Amino acid sequence: MSSILRSIQLRNSIWSSFPVRFLKQQAGLSTVELLDPRSCGKRHFTTQVQEHGKEVAAAATILVFDLETTGYFHKDHRIVEFALCDLSGGKNSTFETLVNPERTVPNYVEHLIKIGTDLVCRPGIPRFSDVIPLLLAFVRSRQAPGKPVLWVAHNAKQFDARFLAQEFDRCSAPLPADWLFFDTLLLAKKMVKAEGKKRRTSLEALREHYGIVSHDDAHRAMRDVMILSQVFQKMTFDLKVTNEELINEAMKASEFSKIS
Repeated sequence: MSSILRSIQLRNSIWSSFPVRFLKQQAGLSTVELLDPRSCGKRHFTTQVQEHGKEVAAAATILVFDLETTGYFHKDHRIVEFALCDLSGGKNSTFETLVNPERTVPNYVEHLIKIGTDLVCRPGIPRFSDVIPLLLAFVRSRQAPGKPVLWVAHNAKQFDARFLAQEFDRCSAPLPADWLFFDTLLLAKKMVKAEGKKRRTSLEALREHYGIVSHDDAHRAMRDVMILSQVFQKMTFDLKVTNEELINEAMKASEFSKIS
């Protein structure tokens, strides 16, 4: 069997066997096009945000993301779930999948995130090496021409960005140079300082502060993405933060990846 045929069968298997919402059309491309990320066309999306009552075009494609893992330290653990949402909205603006960590999920982690070994360590669940080409294709399909991609996560600096970079490094895949990472924990701390109050800056605390309703108590990736998407926009509005300021305070992919 040729390597090309094996690659096609693998990709078709990934698409058809995802146990979570992960559609072939998410990148706006056919299955055949998705097999080769270089064939992906680009669509021009700009994010609209409110600043002093005006709508201004974003300087980057803004992707809010979250991931669940087998543990806290990126050097010792692996991703088990990944989700993102493009704040520009529209059709096919989300990406979500379980990931086979190729190791046991600790019981305490399963209790917290409701993702256990039996759910992810089985046939049909993609490894992260399988996810990378599809993720790259999706991001490129949403990226504005000539603009960077701003990845936004809560505690990105110490957790999410490090785990993502670790998985790319492990798969010998460099993070794109035009990917930037912004940690919303920075905004939360600025907001608390501006208010002169002592209160928690966790995502759940921010959700409660802004009165954002969540009908799901499970600590899952897409749930947190949807909550953070609202929290992020509310905090940037309250603090009058511009997109240019977000870009200037963002961290470069090279700060996390070992592969240049």
